[in-house]
Amino acid sequence: MAGATCIWIGTTTAGDWSVAANWSGAAVPVDGDFVYLENSSQDVTAGLAQEGIALASLTIAQSYTGSIGTATAYLKIGSVLTNIGQYFGISRPNGSPMIKLDLNDTDTTAGTVNIYDSGRSSDPNVPTIRLLINEATTVVNSYKGDIGIAPITGETSTVGTINVSYRTNASADADVFIGSGVTLTTLKAIGGDTVLNCAATTVTSTAGTLSTNGTGAITTLIVSGGTITLNSTGAITTVTGSGGTIDTTKSSSARTITTFNRSGTCKLKRDPSVLTITNYTSVGPEQIGQI
Repeated sequence: MAGATCIWIGTTTAGDWSVAANWSGAAVPVDGDFVYLENSSQDVTAGLAQEGIALASLTIAQSYTGSIGTATAYLKIGSVLTNIGQYFGISRPNGSPMIKLDLNDTDTTAGTVNIYDSGRSSDPNVPTIRLLINEATTVVNSYKGDIGIAPITGETSTVGTINVSYRTNASADADVFIGSGVTLTTLKAIGGDTVLNCAATTVTSTAGTLSTNGTGAITTLIVSGGTITLNSTGAITTVTGSGGTIDTTKSSSARTITTFNRSGTCKLKRDPSVLTITNYTSVGPEQIGQI
């Protein structure tokens, strides 16, 4: 049996997800339902403990201008598909100033999160959209907006793939902050500005800017474009660079790359007293810089 369509109204006991009168059809969403928050400014600040529910989809449109969550609490819920920030037409709605979703629901074995846009954060110290995820096959696709994955110290998440893309401006549309408590398999950056504070198995860059911080290691780094700033002290096993710029001069902390394979127009900026490359091969005009 297909789930019901549930639209947030939020006019009675305003802000409480668990009150039936706040939903079209006068029923609180349950497993398999399709939930929509759109064309509304009513906050969701109570009834946030919905961790036993696994929705078929959760859609938070850019026309929704209320806040979800509180300064200390996330909306805890599972959803197979989550869409945030979609809008249609010439004008761009303001969007929500705060969306905090804890998708750590054990009923959801896999999920996809699509982020198309965000509003301006009500707290300039944290991203507008804050996500907690606990599923190693979940895919996060970010096209535009201010986004944090477990961005606060002490928060944790497990994510399969994070794709950082763009809608119209490859260099500026998406700002993605990935916290130190994230367990991440794959990061693909084809645009945007990404800050990686954790380890990752595979990182690929074709455009935009990407910086690493902290102590997280990377098994495989593939760079064909963009600017990569490597500040993390975590070791990198293999770097394959065919384009773009890899800058390791912004930190004086010692670190290592086991194998660096350079070709094409890839540029490496490094201080050899800080960065140790065990095996280095180069094809084409030399682009390596030593200071």
